[in-house]
Amino acid sequence: MASNVAQRRKEIENQIIALRRQADEMDARIRAYLADRQNKPHPHHQEFIEKVQKFRIDPSVSTKYLETQLDNLQWKVYYASRAWRQLWDNADATRRDESRRQQTQQQQHSSGQTHNSDNRRIYSVDRLWEIQQEKLGGDSAAETKDGFVQRIKERYGRLASEKSSDEEIVMSFDKKSGRCDLSLKKRDYPPEH
Repeated sequence: MASNVAQRRKEIENQIIALRRQADEMDARIRAYLADRQNKPHPHHQEFIEKVQKFRIDPSVSTKYLETQLDNLQWKVYYASRAWRQLWDNADATRRDESRRQQTQQQQHSSGQTHNSDNRRIYSVDRLWEIQQEKLGGDSAAETKDGFVQRIKERYGRLASEKSSDEEIVMSFDKKSGRCDLSLKKRDYPPEH
């Protein structure tokens, strides 16, 4: 009978130790999942928290030592659960912000609005370079891409400060110099607002 009680106490102690180890690992599991929800398994931390909080020691085998170990574990998980909730809330807020930002970018892109001009300008410099390369049959001896980008950006900045509301900046290819260039042209449509 005494050996049975001792064995039960040892099993309970081992269960508490295992739960403490899981609590220590849970933080890393939650962080991994929040960082990569597609490839990492859900940590099921709520179920774990509930399991720890509901854990009880059979009064017939209970000792002060086991009760203290369980009490310490339950407090540890209680405080950890608050930190985990904060981690989760922060990750969800970040995802919402990111999703909102992507939707805004998609809407701007699909409507072709000019207030997204930074992205369009970077794209058009690359596209201009490609066009210049196509016109030259891939012969880039005339100009390096870095030199081209620098020249186009400077030219764009100058034209942007000079242009009036009924003008737009357009590109053209000068066969003589073998270069794409930017110039001002009167709009043949009303300006966007």
